[in-house]
Amino acid sequence: MTSIGRTILIKGEVRSNEHLIVEGRIEGRVMVPEHGLAIGKHGNVSSEIMARTITVLGTVRGKITATDRVELLPTGRAEGRIVTRSLIIDEGAFFKGMVDPKIKETVLAVSRHRLNQETDDA
Repeated sequence: MTSIGRTILIKGEVRSNEHLIVEGRIEGRVMVPEHGLAIGKHGNVSSEIMARTITVLGTVRGKITATDRVELLPTGRAEGRIVTRSLIIDEGAFFKGMVDPKIKETVLAVSRHRLNQETDDA
């Protein structure tokens, strides 16, 4: 498991092949295709995120894609589009945007293709 601390600011893409906890700020894509991603209470992510499971205690703005589940906990704030099979919004959480479970497979295929293309180009 990897953690991005509260004082860290990342501008660019983050990829992980293990569980990731974000307590800092990321302005760019976060790709954790086979593992869990947690946006901690102080975490702030602006852009596109993709993971197997996504738990939000902090703030996310952008496209949120999870193969299994997205969970917005009471302190969590999310704005944008959520694509997932299962969405849990706890009392007190804030969500503004669109949820579309029907296009999950298409969105995941496109995201994985982009990830593979970028890995091949590097």
